[in-house]
Amino acid sequence: MALSTEIFEVSSDSRQDLVRWLTPYMPTCIALCRRIQFGHFTPGSRLLSSVNFADPAHEGHANEPWIVAFIDRTCRPETEVWIAASWEHDRPADDSWLPQAESLVKPIIERIGKIKTSPQDAGVVVNSGRSTELPSTFNGSASVDRDHYLQHLQNEQIALFGSIHSSTCTILNRLGLVDPKSAAVSNLPYRKYMFDLRNVTPRSLPPGFRYGKVDPKDYPLVMSRTQIPRQDRTLIKLPSVAVYPTDTSSTTPQPIAWGFLGLDASLTTLHVEPAYRGLGLAKSLSLKLFSEDMNMYWQHNPITGQGDGHDEERYGHADVATDNMASQRVCESLGGNWDFEVFWMRVVLA
Repeated sequence: MALSTEIFEVSSDSRQDLVRWLTPYMPTCIALCRRIQFGHFTPGSRLLSSVNFADPAHEGHANEPWIVAFIDRTCRPETEVWIAASWEHDRPADDSWLPQAESLVKPIIERIGKIKTSPQDAGVVVNSGRSTELPSTFNGSASVDRDHYLQHLQNEQIALFGSIHSSTCTILNRLGLVDPKSAAVSNLPYRKYMFDLRNVTPRSLPPGFRYGKVDPKDYPLVMSRTQIPRQDRTLIKLPSVAVYPTDTSSTTPQPIAWGFLGLDASLTTLHVEPAYRGLGLAKSLSLKLFSEDMNMYWQHNPITGQGDGHDEERYGHADVATDNMASQRVCESLGGNWDFEVFWMRVVLA
């Protein structure tokens, strides 16, 4: 039987069915799955799938190749598209999977290309300050500056795809869908670190510090410390933890360290000011985020086995550039492991 290449829109009523469908493919599909679980869907958000979840018989297609995409083009210049596909989780050692993968990637990109940005999205202004500490910022690459992340902003026919598995990256390149002007950056690998959060617990800070949240008044400070574009409208949605000194007379103290969980629940924008490094604050912030702000993802989590619930899926994740050694050390200190790479790609939609 020929593989169907029809693409369906997943309704709000079918989102939990989709999450259950994705669970056996964890942790490979974690970025897409967490983005769906996080919610905060805008009127322009779309979920597209090669599986028709409105059809009660969709379970019968579980052994066929599939692809799913979440799209929100109002997020420009941040990540607009997340994708997961069956071949990312378990694919043959030979190239037999490539034709089927290409036959699903093509139509879903065509559908994404029909989702237009709104006029206000094209006019987004992002804080243009640069940090002098770029090699130490979490996630980003020391070899990429802020301008690289903004290159596509004025061209609505180019969308930023985030946390794309290396196998799907291969397909996008084979099909010639990667913006040639940014191919070098689009093919910059990031290590996907996975964390087992079933037994994670926070730890106390050293004397002289306290935990808090990141205050919106400090967003300019946060954005000045990373070359990755961040916007107020995004940051205000995200769980955050900050560290403040207790020995200050200021009524509005600034944080000296902070971290967020991204739209896809990845550990992101983790930063410690230079004067306070070496105290274990990055690890403490991460554990605080993982232990207190990930519970929403377990509330309706499918059980992955037949046990008493301890085998419930409880993964955390982070994406770190391969040349960002400091952030890699933080992930490893948290018990993180990586076994595949992901990419942020500018994809040409038309």
